[in-house]
Amino acid sequence: MQTEILDSPIIRDLFSSPIEWVHSGYSTGGENMRFDEDRVRLVASGGALPMLRVYGWKPWAVSLGANQRESDIDLVELEKKGFDLVRRATGGRAVLHADELTYSIVAPIGNNTSQEWYRITHERLLLGLQTIAPSLDFEKSQPNFRELYKEKPQQTVACFASSARYEIICEGRKVVGSAQRVLGNVLLQHGSILLGEGGEQLADVSKHSSTHSEQIRSTIIAHSANLSQAAGRRVEFEEVAGAIKTCMFK
Repeated sequence: MQTEILDSPIIRDLFSSPIEWVHSGYSTGGENMRFDEDRVRLVASGGALPMLRVYGWKPWAVSLGANQRESDIDLVELEKKGFDLVRRATGGRAVLHADELTYSIVAPIGNNTSQEWYRITHERLLLGLQTIAPSLDFEKSQPNFRELYKEKPQQTVACFASSARYEIICEGRKVVGSAQRVLGNVLLQHGSILLGEGGEQLADVSKHSSTHSEQIRSTIIAHSANLSQAAGRRVEFEEVAGAIKTCMFK
């Protein structure tokens, strides 16, 4: 595990203190979620600095949003695939954490709303990721998700089946999916940055008919992209970690 204290005027303005950079490498789904949830409790009690963390998942894991039904997942197929299953403290829909880098932010929410945190952190994240793939941009529109899910129920399961405002996209396809939750006075924000393929296998472990599962797969593929596609070359975990550390809060 690598840790470092980061400080800059932007960090002080947003976090009201220095922050701890944590590069924790690859862990199981349960270990990854416990780490972030433990930091929420420490920040809430004043026992730790705010945190920006990057990590991966070994084995690959499906994470469910805080209020998502576990019955959406076929546990038999999940075991056959060798995937973990874990529940996030944050909201949103299911993600298969495959070939990706995940980031988490834990910080006192302060004077910003959760929506402002979402916009600001994605603006800073975009600066870092554009050093790797300059074509990345923001999603500028906000779908009416209630109507969208009514018309296209295959988009209700997977995070990467649709994009919301300020999410990071490549030619209209989602590259970074983030979710938040405010616990007391502390914000927890998770985000999956797709490096390559694999996340579409969520369809294989979704508890639906084979026809519906294929609709989920095709929807994920149609609505998501990855950094390697955006950059036109293979992008590795450590390159993205370095870009986030160097550029996000410079």
